Amino acid sequence: MKNLNFLKLFFGIMLMMVSTTFVGCVDDNDDTEAPYLTITPSTLQFTIAGEPAEGSQSYFEISTNRTWTAKVLDDKSWVTLSAIQGDGNTKVNVSIPGGINDEATIEVIISNKVGPLKKEYVTIKSGDVVEAVVIYHTNVGSTAVSSPYPFVDAYTDWQATGVGASAVTYSGEKASIRSSGLANTGSYNGASGPNVVFFGTLPANFVINKIALTDQDTNLQLTFGASYSFKPEGATDYDNTFDISKFQVMLSADGTSWTPLTYTKNNGDEKTPYWVLATADFTLTAPTAELYIKFNALAASAYRLDDITLQTGNGGQSISLDGGTTPPPSGEATPITIAELNAMMTTTQTPVDATADRYFEAIVLNDTVAKNFSANQLIVSTEGATTAGNGVTLYGSQVDPRSAKVNKGDKIKVTLVKGLANVVNFKGLHEVTGGKTDTWAIIEKISTASVTTAPIVIQPADLKSYQGMLVTVQNATPSAAGIWGGSTAHTFAAGGTNFGVFCSLGATFAEVPFVVATGNVTGISTVYNDASQIIPRDLNDVTAFNSTAPTIIDVNPETLVFAAAGGEQKVTVTCSNQGSNALTVSGLSNNLSAVVNGNEITVTATANNTDAAINQVLTISLENGNSKTVNITLAGQSTGEEATITLNLSDDANYPTVFPRKSADKLVAPTQYTFGGYQYTLAGTATGGFYQALSSGTLYLMVGKLGGYVELPVVEGKRLSKVYFKSRSGASTNVRVAITDVNNAEVAGGAAVQLNNTVSYDYTYTLPSTAKDTKYRIYIANEYNAQFTEWTLTYE
Repeated sequence: MKNLNFLKLFFGIMLMMVSTTFVGCVDDNDDTEAPYLTITPSTLQFTIAGEPAEGSQSYFEISTNRTWTAKVLDDKSWVTLSAIQGDGNTKVNVSIPGGINDEATIEVIISNKVGPLKKEYVTIKSGDVVEAVVIYHTNVGSTAVSSPYPFVDAYTDWQATGVGASAVTYSGEKASIRSSGLANTGSYNGASGPNVVFFGTLPANFVINKIALTDQDTNLQLTFGASYSFKPEGATDYDNTFDISKFQVMLSADGTSWTPLTYTKNNGDEKTPYWVLATADFTLTAPTAELYIKFNALAASAYRLDDITLQTGNGGQSISLDGGTTPPPSGEATPITIAELNAMMTTTQTPVDATADRYFEAIVLNDTVAKNFSANQLIVSTEGATTAGNGVTLYGSQVDPRSAKVNKGDKIKVTLVKGLANVVNFKGLHEVTGGKTDTWAIIEKISTASVTTAPIVIQPADLKSYQGMLVTVQNATPSAAGIWGGSTAHTFAAGGTNFGVFCSLGATFAEVPFVVATGNVTGISTVYNDASQIIPRDLNDVTAFNSTAPTIIDVNPETLVFAAAGGEQKVTVTCSNQGSNALTVSGLSNNLSAVVNGNEITVTATANNTDAAINQVLTISLENGNSKTVNITLAGQSTGEEATITLNLSDDANYPTVFPRKSADKLVAPTQYTFGGYQYTLAGTATGGFYQALSSGTLYLMVGKLGGYVELPVVEGKRLSKVYFKSRSGASTNVRVAITDVNNAEVAGGAAVQLNNTVSYDYTYTLPSTAKDTKYRIYIANEYNAQFTEWTLTYE
């Protein structure tokens, strides 16, 4: 009996212990459910304007029964979250600025008192982000290594993956595989550890040889993890600041001639374990069958490298592998000042230095968020300078502030490569520039938005001498009221001297009205065609001219086309300072009429029973304000005898034998070809050209860029009444395509349309007033390439 009682007591105690154990494993006394975490959706797509793309949204929803935290990985500071922590189910709004062409990842983690329980990720895509295909990736393997550490050419456990990795080999000098130092685990998304490439005594370099590329693999992205750790003699602490000028990356098509590649890094070196994620977006100027990547350390026994990935991307800095260019600085470059560069300016391009690399430090003035700047222009000035001659413009796709990922207030170091960087006075603008396919400048960010530049008060007559600097002209007056934005500058005057104030159509304050007033104009002093201009960075620079007058800013659409049967369409009117002022309409008669409903205009067309199209102009006026017009066309009756021409551009058999079939053979000059018995003329531009392309097994026709066209055939006795074409997934979402006459003027119904190429790839233009027996064109209306897989042309 005693034994029985003892057993009862023993099992009772055990039951209490087990119960206590289970209760202790729950993070909250009243929460006994298993933890769960669901994120919907897992991907958000934004346009280049910073708005949700069609079919996407600006938020994700967290479904969980635990507390959660959210953070943006890899220092993608352009992503803003409405909440970064919470408890239970939540909706998190995501906002991004315009002008971003990039991809970011948000990490969501649920936790209890012990630690993290689960994590999920949300992908943020902005702009023309293509789906990445991994060409090559290595995590440097996991085989245990010990002294003597294997050198890279003898190591075998690279665990390389990717569509171009099968034939890759490795070589280098004083570069070995180690697992020492602080592990990179958790430092960035995809950090693998434990093995890394360690760069020892100089010279120290590591080369990945023979990565296979296709002809379409020209827009690429390279990422890698890296760290710097060195304790100077006599120091007590390690220096972990990663200096990108001392860790070079170069590319080659043959492993002999090398072209430097500029990259950026996140801020991972600011905290333990001091690993950074580096990124380089680039575009090869010509396809290559093989790519070699070289990493070169300029500091001994301090740099480590891991998690190298080469994948398709959106492109960026222009890289020519044709014979290579001068490598980046192999040692200390010689300093030069902006003032010295300005003193060298002549109307002929002259090398900055034919024998030595030169460098200077400066402050970026371009505001890439407000977007009032010209493409390929990076405007910089000497920090703290107040005298003329201390600003300059770097010109070229290699230094576009967006691809260089710099913005106003950033402090940068500019290295001008010997023999490649030139100075020139181009129509009054002082430029530092270089060959289109040369890497003539290397931009390194020293600090982010750390410097506030005070404007210098000057007279309009001094604008040219202060070009490239932030200035203020006082007591300025515009020649007329207007709306910010346009292809030319607005005329202002101060003290009897005229000057221009330029706002691009893409600026955030474009289409904002301004009035005639007298006040200060602040901005970047520049020169265009020998005329002085000021470029306001944003609306705050020209607040003295803010308008309170009622103004129509925009009408959308600006053109309406009706079929002969008529119908109803709407025009949306956007106003500034409208108040109680009403809209009115005029100009339409007979078959066409319009009614105002608030800021929406309903246009009605009755049937047109004649053969001739009816063209009228609708005038929309704002009480006490301005007016805008809308062109309206009502098509005439069809003859009923339609003819169609359909061409499948995904079938190689439909192309003429002599048609260019790869990028390297692309043509520019107008050239006639016969497709399916009909004659077409194709033309390209120097930056685009036309050719048959191939991607993921799909053939398509590539035509670009601005000014490129396909001139369509004539069908005798008939007019072109409709154009339908289909693009493809992966094609540019920025390209605009119009239907024009042979003088490249848009025809009714043929207004340029931006190809979305995300939800739908089909585009139709109805042309009500074209002429019989007349040629028309599919016309590329901006600096992007268009891709076509098929088209159908309708004639009547």
